[in-house]
Amino acid sequence: MISEIKLKQCIDNCNFAGDIERDLKEYNQAAIMVIFLLSENDSEEKIIVIKRKNNLRQHAGQIAFPGGKIEKKDKSLLETAFRETQEEINIFKKDLKVLGYLPFFYTGTGYAVRPYIAFLKNSIDLENKITPCFTEVEKIFIVEAKKLLSPSNHKRIKAPKNSKMEMTWKVEYENENIWGLTARILVTISAGLNLREFPPCDDI
Repeated sequence: MISEIKLKQCIDNCNFAGDIERDLKEYNQAAIMVIFLLSENDSEEKIIVIKRKNNLRQHAGQIAFPGGKIEKKDKSLLETAFRETQEEINIFKKDLKVLGYLPFFYTGTGYAVRPYIAFLKNSIDLENKITPCFTEVEKIFIVEAKKLLSPSNHKRIKAPKNSKMEMTWKVEYENENIWGLTARILVTISAGLNLREFPPCDDI
């Protein structure tokens, strides 16, 4: 069962996970929000992910977490994560309880990404609340956490052609394309929850 306490322990366990530290001046900083839906019934715990539209300039058609690049108006990366989550899926700051964050993950497209771990407050009417941004988000998935965090669904694969990576991670979920950064973060969270060993993540 994934609880608030276990998620806090996961964050502590992941303190030295993620990629080798880099010079942040060489990267565009970004933030994402990893949102859990917690339940007393362990079969009902879920994670929110989005499918990006196919016409986007970067990461088109990929499964991702709500988030994006920091903007000048953002006072912090956490504010970036809140703003992007509101814009992309209509979940507001007041709807979330943020428990902490993971170390930076770096992408081959030049981003240093800070993942924040949060859970949705139980008072939210999710069916009527959650709405995809029509210009960026093709679809919102609310997936059973065990499907994304189970080591049996984690595969170490060769990176796609023209990628700066040689190897990367893939998370098998139906016919969706979950690889790269999103997959690496899911595998790391799985390890932080003691479901598997910590993976090699320094793919860039």
